[in-house]
Amino acid sequence: MADNVSSLVANKPESPEEERDRLEQAAKLELLSGLTLDDVRNLVNMVRNNTLPASQQSHSDSFDEHGRNFRRMVHKMQVVGPSGTVYWDERPMANSIAEARKQKPAADYFDPNDKVWILRGVKRQLDYPENTVSFTGGPL
Repeated sequence: MADNVSSLVANKPESPEEERDRLEQAAKLELLSGLTLDDVRNLVNMVRNNTLPASQQSHSDSFDEHGRNFRRMVHKMQVVGPSGTVYWDERPMANSIAEARKQKPAADYFDPNDKVWILRGVKRQLDYPENTVSFTGGPL
């Protein structure tokens, strides 16, 4: 029935009114068939309160392999301090270069095509071994 409903709705939008009503009812029944009354109540409460339960939030509060945290919009990077000690710093992150440049202080932007960070919206951070904190030395 589901294939029939979706193909008729997609291919015959000019069908008679009673045919469209029947198909709409069949589609609603198909969509709601797996939900319980508690599920519907929870959905209504979430819409009214504009909240999501913790298990269904879109982004976790962790960093990916590129040092991005989309929940807090921060970029985690290793930094060498003046005394030579290595520490982690969380810098603000933006969704576009224009947004990165508008923020005060300017934020970092991750270029998904080149897989490289653009620091403060201006300077490209190249991922050469000699540009990393853990570089041990060698000819430069």
